[in-house]
Amino acid sequence: MRELFLDYIMPFLVLSGLLGGLVYLACSHALYTYLKENYSDALPPRLELYMHDAEAMGGFLDGIRYAAKTGNWKRIESNTWRRLFICNHALGYFVVFCCAVLCAAFLFWPKS
Repeated sequence: MRELFLDYIMPFLVLSGLLGGLVYLACSHALYTYLKENYSDALPPRLELYMHDAEAMGGFLDGIRYAAKTGNWKRIESNTWRRLFICNHALGYFVVFCCAVLCAAFLFWPKS
């Protein structure tokens, strides 16, 4: 079982976490740009007080989270962008799951 985890499951978790995270960032930025151009009221108001350039600092992730939390993304008329939003949300959960399993494996690794 130890060899199975080390040879197959652990590399899958690491690659899924890294590559999935990069794909998640790219999709989130594309969705943020689309929402900003077409549905700007679905995004949170800019807080110039502490973030001068929200897009450069990863603030687009908060914008996507805000649109998902408030449900404003459901107004998107294009099915392609709606599906991308749903897939992006699922991908985010998958990446978090992979990272959590990877961390849990090291926390509960048997000492032998």
